[in-house]
Amino acid sequence: MVDKIGTPEQQRPKSSQMSISQRLFKKISMRSLSEHSEASEASDASRKAPLPSDMTGSGDSLSLSTDSSKLEQTTNKEQAYQSDPRFRKYVQLIEKNLNSFDAVNEWADIISFLGRLLKSFQAYPQFPVIPRKHTVAKRLAQCLNPGFPAGVHQKTLDVYAYILETIGSDSLAEDLALWSLGLFPFVQYAAMQVKPQLLSIFEKYYFPLKRRLRPAMRGFIIALLPALDEEGSEFFDKVVVLMDHLAETIDLPFFHGCMWRTMISNPGLRPPALNYLLRRLPKITGQEDVAVVLGSSENISLMIRAFAATLGDAQLLVQRGMLELLVQDFMIKHRVIPHDDLVILMKSALSIVLRKDMSLNRRLYAWLLGDQGNSQANILYFNTYGEKAATQAVRSMLFASADSGGQRQLEHDAFVAEAQKPYKILISLLDKWEIGQPIVQNIFVDSLVSLQKHVRQRLYCAEILQTANMWMEMVEPYHIWTKLFELFDTSFPGKTNAQGIKRELDLDNLKLLEFTLKSYKFTDDEIRHMHLPLVLVGIVQKIQESVRHPSFIEILPLVDECVQLIHIILRSIPENTFWDRRTSNTNNSDSSAPDKLREFHTGMDGLAYVREFYCIRKTHQRSVSTNTIVGKQNGLHADRDHEATEDEGDLSTTAPSSNTGQQYSVTRPQFGPIRGTELIKELTKQLTQILVELVNSYIVPPDVQDAGVDVGVDGKRLRSIGCQLERILQGVCSALTFVSTYTDDEFTWDSSEQSQLIRALLMCCQEGREFGIVDAGLSTFTQLVKKPNFLNGAEIKRLSVLKRIMNSLWVFLSPTTPLLHMRTVELIWLLTEASLPHQIETIITDYLISKDDDERLVNYEKFGVIWELSEDKPETANYFSRPMFLILDLLNEKASPVDRRVCETWIRTHLRSYVRLLDPFVTTMLSNAIIRRPTEKVVAYEHQTLYEDQSNNVVIPYYLYMRPFDMSTIDYLFTHLISLTRFGALGFLKACKGHNVDPSAPIVSLIESSLHISLSENDDAAKFTSSLSFLELLVQIAIRYLDTEPCEKYRQTMIRPVRSIQLHAAEFLYQAISKMDSIDMKLTKCVQEKALLKLLFCISTGDLELQQKLLHLVHSTMAITAAATFVHKNSSTEKHNQRKSSIDSITSETMMPYATDAVPRVAIPTNSGTGAAQAAEAIALASSTSALFVKCVLDAFTLSSNRSMIQHWMDFVLASLPHLRGGFRHMVLPILVATCDQIVLCNTTVRLLIHGEPLSHLKGADQCTGQKDIDEGRYQEQRVLSGGPEQDILVFLNGLEKVLMFCMTERHLNDDWYPDKESRPLLPIPLLPENSTLKALAQLVHKESGVVKPRDTALYYLPVMLHILLDVWRVFRLPEWEDETSNALGVAKKHAVLQSFSYAANHVKIRLNHIFERLYKYCSVDYIEGFTEIFFMENPIALEYEATRDQYDLVTIEVLAATPSGSSQHIVSTLLEGIRQRTPGMHAHRRRHIQRVGKLTDTSVLRFAEIFCASLIKVDTLAHLWPIIHTFAKEYLSQAQTYKTIFPGLMRFLTVAVDAVMQSSVTDDRKTRRDAQDLYQRCLDYCILISGRSFDQGLWIRRSNVYEDDDSINTPTDNMSLSDTMSDINRNLSASNVSDLEKKASWKSREDVMIAQVNTYLATTVIPKLRQLIGDQDRINSLLNNLIYYVIGPALRTRSTFNKITVILDQICEMTHMPFTYKTWRKEVWDVYLDNRFFYMSPATAKKWKVIIQTIFTLEKERFMELVGRITTSPSTAFFTNKDQEMLNRGLNLRRLAYVIFCGSRDQYVPQLPVIQEKIVELLKLEHGEMVHVEIYLFLRIMLVRFSQKHLLNFWPVLITELMRLFNAFLNNTVSDRPEEAQIALAGCKFLDLLCALEMDAFQIYQWIFIRDTVEMMLRGTKEGPMSMMDLFSEKLDEQDEMVVGMDPVEFSGSSIPSTGQLKRPMLTMRSIGSIQQLAFFVDHVALYAYQSSFTLAKPDMPFIESLLQTDLLEGDIESD
Repeated sequence: MVDKIGTPEQQRPKSSQMSISQRLFKKISMRSLSEHSEASEASDASRKAPLPSDMTGSGDSLSLSTDSSKLEQTTNKEQAYQSDPRFRKYVQLIEKNLNSFDAVNEWADIISFLGRLLKSFQAYPQFPVIPRKHTVAKRLAQCLNPGFPAGVHQKTLDVYAYILETIGSDSLAEDLALWSLGLFPFVQYAAMQVKPQLLSIFEKYYFPLKRRLRPAMRGFIIALLPALDEEGSEFFDKVVVLMDHLAETIDLPFFHGCMWRTMISNPGLRPPALNYLLRRLPKITGQEDVAVVLGSSENISLMIRAFAATLGDAQLLVQRGMLELLVQDFMIKHRVIPHDDLVILMKSALSIVLRKDMSLNRRLYAWLLGDQGNSQANILYFNTYGEKAATQAVRSMLFASADSGGQRQLEHDAFVAEAQKPYKILISLLDKWEIGQPIVQNIFVDSLVSLQKHVRQRLYCAEILQTANMWMEMVEPYHIWTKLFELFDTSFPGKTNAQGIKRELDLDNLKLLEFTLKSYKFTDDEIRHMHLPLVLVGIVQKIQESVRHPSFIEILPLVDECVQLIHIILRSIPENTFWDRRTSNTNNSDSSAPDKLREFHTGMDGLAYVREFYCIRKTHQRSVSTNTIVGKQNGLHADRDHEATEDEGDLSTTAPSSNTGQQYSVTRPQFGPIRGTELIKELTKQLTQILVELVNSYIVPPDVQDAGVDVGVDGKRLRSIGCQLERILQGVCSALTFVSTYTDDEFTWDSSEQSQLIRALLMCCQEGREFGIVDAGLSTFTQLVKKPNFLNGAEIKRLSVLKRIMNSLWVFLSPTTPLLHMRTVELIWLLTEASLPHQIETIITDYLISKDDDERLVNYEKFGVIWELSEDKPETANYFSRPMFLILDLLNEKASPVDRRVCETWIRTHLRSYVRLLDPFVTTMLSNAIIRRPTEKVVAYEHQTLYEDQSNNVVIPYYLYMRPFDMSTIDYLFTHLISLTRFGALGFLKACKGHNVDPSAPIVSLIESSLHISLSENDDAAKFTSSLSFLELLVQIAIRYLDTEPCEKYRQTMIRPVRSIQLHAAEFLYQAISKMDSIDMKLTKCVQEKALLKLLFCISTGDLELQQKLLHLVHSTMAITAAATFVHKNSSTEKHNQRKSSIDSITSETMMPYATDAVPRVAIPTNSGTGAAQAAEAIALASSTSALFVKCVLDAFTLSSNRSMIQHWMDFVLASLPHLRGGFRHMVLPILVATCDQIVLCNTTVRLLIHGEPLSHLKGADQCTGQKDIDEGRYQEQRVLSGGPEQDILVFLNGLEKVLMFCMTERHLNDDWYPDKESRPLLPIPLLPENSTLKALAQLVHKESGVVKPRDTALYYLPVMLHILLDVWRVFRLPEWEDETSNALGVAKKHAVLQSFSYAANHVKIRLNHIFERLYKYCSVDYIEGFTEIFFMENPIALEYEATRDQYDLVTIEVLAATPSGSSQHIVSTLLEGIRQRTPGMHAHRRRHIQRVGKLTDTSVLRFAEIFCASLIKVDTLAHLWPIIHTFAKEYLSQAQTYKTIFPGLMRFLTVAVDAVMQSSVTDDRKTRRDAQDLYQRCLDYCILISGRSFDQGLWIRRSNVYEDDDSINTPTDNMSLSDTMSDINRNLSASNVSDLEKKASWKSREDVMIAQVNTYLATTVIPKLRQLIGDQDRINSLLNNLIYYVIGPALRTRSTFNKITVILDQICEMTHMPFTYKTWRKEVWDVYLDNRFFYMSPATAKKWKVIIQTIFTLEKERFMELVGRITTSPSTAFFTNKDQEMLNRGLNLRRLAYVIFCGSRDQYVPQLPVIQEKIVELLKLEHGEMVHVEIYLFLRIMLVRFSQKHLLNFWPVLITELMRLFNAFLNNTVSDRPEEAQIALAGCKFLDLLCALEMDAFQIYQWIFIRDTVEMMLRGTKEGPMSMMDLFSEKLDEQDEMVVGMDPVEFSGSSIPSTGQLKRPMLTMRSIGSIQQLAFFVDHVALYAYQSSFTLAKPDMPFIESLLQTDLLEGDIESD
């Protein structure tokens, strides 16, 4: 028994020291297990006990038998008097008087009623029983209504007194709940004259019950406490005495336990409770007092929670009283409160300071500091008894707010307030330094950890940071930086043998320090001038010491973080800190003064100085810091033994000192700051030592095996270590550079240290293996030498030193590192500026004259990189003049062929210009010493597809030199021959052509032997020619030398001179052909065929030297051929009529050599026959060489070995386009296709190299152009040899632009040269993947018949090429790399790569913009429609009307809108005109030919226009377009029946447009806005007709697009989406089209889906904006009337299931926001609400109905009374009446009323509350068997959450009495366990469950009647006094459990398990049960759950309760089941 419990040590078992919550969960789990086991073992026999019939109520009485006239069951005592006729008369008299209560109309009638009732009792005094006691108790309780006058109350109390006197104590104890029902709540409302009578009843009848009052003790206390509210009241002392008597009647711990629960659950009773406790609670000073007064540990814990809740009360007086109670009776020095409970109490107590009330603070400080009298004693007191608990309390608040688990349950303001609370408390506590400083010292690091968590979670961190900064500004700077430096000192460098986890903890501490420096605004001058320099010196010196640390490699992350700290602090130190103080007299200080400052001087130990300043011992124990500091980052400390920790202080960052009384009053040390020159010298010294040691030991270690760690490219250590070392080096160098900026001309420091620094930096520059090392060393060196007094720059001016540095930099200019070039060039310029003039120039010159040819060629390219990337420096030519002239010298005749090629490549790439040619002599060239042998090479069409899939090869005849000859002479002759040709020009060529070779000349034999050309007909071995000019001879000689290659035997020795000869020969041929003034087709044909074959030979063999010269030569011959084909036409007319071509108008600098190629001036023959013959010959030549020409171009573009020549080839192709006018299909188209294909491949390469996307997951153009399976071989061929794919893609983009514009602008482009079919043409086209979008374009080459128009073809395939360009735009964006990639690159490389890529991307974007601009200019309509098609092919989901903006990509639209020279107005007008063009029968302003017929539809273009306008166009811009849009829409609306398919899209488009018109300020014209509104309303009306299927019968969508097969009819509309149906379609712009995609759209293929989408758009967009779009209320009502008539009304009238009309409900919900529309929809909605199937809906649907119902009953209040009137209690008078149907209708109407109240706001229906209560009372009179009782209790539960307590005060007697009668019905009889009875029992239990969960103040006084609400619930064996109803119910269920069939108990979900103290939820969540036995778990544990909720101070979970009520109201969705 509780009164016999001794001390906790005596009574509590050692093995079961569990808290209340632990016992609770253990008890629940054990109970659940036992119940399940018992249920499984139960017998299957059915129960045979008799079951009670329905409970009926007449006059609010209760019956338990089938006889409806019997009002309640008679008790055993009454049974003894049943045979007495006088007793029966007595009962009849009482019943008669009770029935007269229904006729009471005013309070005088009540007195009369009470008088008759009293007389009835007095008439039969011999019977000690009260008949119909339940009804009597209820009527008496109702008579004690506070609203009645005192006379009624006095008369009622007289009746009470007589009844209690009559029944005696035993009966009173038995029926204590019944008679206390009215008396207990009446105390607080009793008048002064009534109160003595009431108290006397308690004193006379209740107190004699003594221990039998225990179950009602809490209710009794709640009843008496209101009388103690006013201390000076008349009955205050008497009630105090009664309370004392009550406490003496039972034991004190039990009494106080009830008091604690009252303080927790009843905030309004806390003031009187404190009034009593302050007077009567004894002072608790020891364990004996605890045992006697407070009792067990559970009671103490409950008391602490009561105190904590009271301290958190909103009333200041309550808090003050609570603090007085603590000071008076619970001084912390007595240690009567366990530590854990003291922490809870301390949290609430410390929160008091937030009230900022001095009276509260004074009492709080008195409790915490005691009454010691002096400051030191107070400090010692708090440190001994309260510091630990206070520290843990603040720490728990810090980490509770940072815990992510609780954030989801707090709103924004609540969460911010909770997070700011500990900081605000600390700010207030700092005013009382005796408390504030110790707490701040202990939790300082914890506050940083907590704040760091908030910032990482990014939850309202701005507000929290602001509060934390305010607190930090209040803290003493010395304490702040003591803690911060101590944190650093103990975390770095760490122990040598530390584990990996330890390193991570140290790193976390350093990151915490970094976070602190970044987050807090340290603006205090002391911090900035004193502490920051000190900490900086300490950090730098510790890093310097760590470099020599044996485990330096393991602590690299720590060192890296420390370097970051150095940079942060350096940026925070003011500039004047680095200045020296200027004092007038430095000798004024007295050295003997005791308070002299200790100054820092150069040579002192900086770290020791800092430690001494912060009072940190050097032998600091690490165990005190890191473990505890970092451990707090994961929350609070681990639990420790209670007895062991009770007397100890809390763990903190420092160990408590022995003299704690003096701990916080020690004066801070008198130290001077480190500043000025001393600071600079100290930092310079330490940073220099760090840098030197780092370089010598790790960066560039010596050759000794064990010296340092090699982390370079040799790979002896992990790559990550190298990256970390590189970052550390760069950080140290940056810090050193920063410090050097503050040195002046007078600064000096140790020369030896300077030498070490210079040597270390030079080692980085000269021997660094990584770019970052060289970058850091050189940039630092060049910056430091700018300060001569800081670092001597003489060393860097030595040529040998510069040579080694340049050698390091020169490596990074190689083609393998293109992304490092820009930064490397910048470093070279830094080195140039730091060195003497011309030194770097001299070094580069040495590179360019290297004897190694390969090296020299590479050096040429490297110097080219320097030259190109130095374009922003105008002095480049002055600095590097000699290397520049060396490059230019390569153009002279002494240069080798390789040098010439490299030089021309160099100039073309870097200077964009071309210069120089060559010549030979005939005799020497035809020497017999030159022996040749003819041979041939076969080249297959490997990368091409031929016409009709032919298999053919190209045979290339050529010669081989069989032995060496005087090649230098031949080369010399060719050189001079070229010089003569250049010098003599046309005169020289005419002389050569005018003189033939004499047949008798000596050279004839040489000609015959070398060239196999005979001048005599008798020579059969040679080719005969009648005459041979010298020009022809020279051409043949040049061709022969051009065709001859060295044999394999002498190839190595002959290849170079032979190449030189071939180059000069090709140059001579070019000069000879290009400078002639007439056309010689024979010569031209010979040269062109040979040049093309030689080109193909060079491409196939990888020979690059000859290609450029041969390209010039071929270009000249092609120009002559093209000129000859048009020579017979009227040239002047042709030129006059020809459109200006893009090739003619724009010529790039790189094309200048081809553009300036001299084309012969065509001499028009006087004989037209000669001209025609010449033209025919030229056409034949062009036709025969076309395949070879295309083969050469395609191979040159495709082969990787030819990649470096790609710019030359592109320039050649573009320059040759005007000469290909007759070869569109077989020459121009293959080039166009190849160019697009190469763009795609280069784009893929860039994507893979920069963005890192694997080939198998490529998107964009690779996917959309059909290249999903990229051949790996082709990809490998795209590996860049020079220049990179970024440069290549620029070349191909330029080519695509020129070729495409040529096709669209050249009028005379045709197929005149197309080969005849009889000649079996090859017609090669590029080899493409099968699914490539370019396939169709390439196949046009092989098209057998039909005329192909070039411009139409180009426009038709324009979207394909636009898509390729768009993907290039996407790829050239800044990459988003993962941290792993960024760390692997390193800082320097990463920035260099991004810089270079941005440079390339800018050029690519500029080129793309130029292309888009030109295309928009020349073909804007096709350009816009092309982007439209691309958008839908990339985003097919956009064709779905319900698709939102975040579901599709807007890049296509953004690029279209950003097109230079384009405008939104023009784009929109073009789109609208395109819609007209595609609508059959629609009049267009100018009908045009649509190239891509069937690709786009009018609806798809309209959808694109809608997205375009909604996404990118501004409101004012769109308003300007309204006249065009108005005309467009009006045309369609005028023919609504014809064009109704377009109306849904038109409605969306007009919504966007009209919205812009209404918002814009430029359309102030009322007429314009009115016209817009009229037009929009017309469109909406038509769409409403469509939605209502009222246009016509059947389907109205175009027949070609609807139900193409029968299976689609059965497709569920809810699951259809375009993304699903298009998963198997290849989004190929050639193979498929938008029209096909649109057919797959759900709205296009299904009419019902279209209608659903129209309705959805009306609900989500149109109706919410009607006020803005239409404005006038009459117009809106007219429109909504149509919507109701055609759409909403029919949908609601079908009533299939209301869950399927969610979109209709959305429309109605939006209408509810416009009250003036109420009359349009009220009838239809009201009919649905009255439907019997209304409650069959899902929760989502119910949420919408809630809004609708709320609006109805808000706007039309009379509806409520109409609904109440539908609830009838009297039986129907109809002859044929179905009783079951009548009960069902009654329950359904009550549920409708309940749903109305549930949908309303709190207290909305208070005016109707009397009517509601009256109706409930009437319903309670119905028979118990009616299921309407289930609805009644559901209704009552809703009333509890929708009405405030103050409005239900007079209703509590009815509620409590009826609930008691319900449970008594099950207790007093053997109840029939039918499902109907079980449902009623469940409803009553749910009502009780909700009462306990809400914990309403008005119910607290009755709670003991139903559940045991004291601590005794843990001791179920106690049976003193009356048992609660749930205990009796539990025993009843246990008794019946033996007779009942095994029934599984209710399985409680996780939400039903008692929470851990945050939120409180009802236990019962099920909807129905099959047996009352299933309530056993609830009955057994509801009291325990209620106690646990109070103990943990849990609040009701109102959202969960609301959802639970809604679930009980609804029947669920029928179809979902």
